[in-house]
Amino acid sequence: MVDMKLYLELNFHSDGVDPLVVLKKMKDLGFEPVVGEYDFAKEYTTPQEYSDLVEKLSRTLKGTRVRYRLITRRK
Repeated sequence: MVDMKLYLELNFHSDGVDPLVVLKKMKDLGFEPVVGEYDFAKEYTTPQEYSDLVEKLSRTLKGTRVRYRLITRRK
């Protein structure tokens, strides 16, 4: 299997959840904060792992008024 890295870019709404709360939620999901073009990153290896991760991410951010964009790249 090819090791992949999922990058996450977040956009916060002023009426949404505090960004520090979202930071904790992302860390709880296993995302690591990164400096640069993206806000967080997480490695994965299988399509099922990717699918599970995206599902958990969607559930976690639902109702927070945080918009997100996913970018996947080979490591």
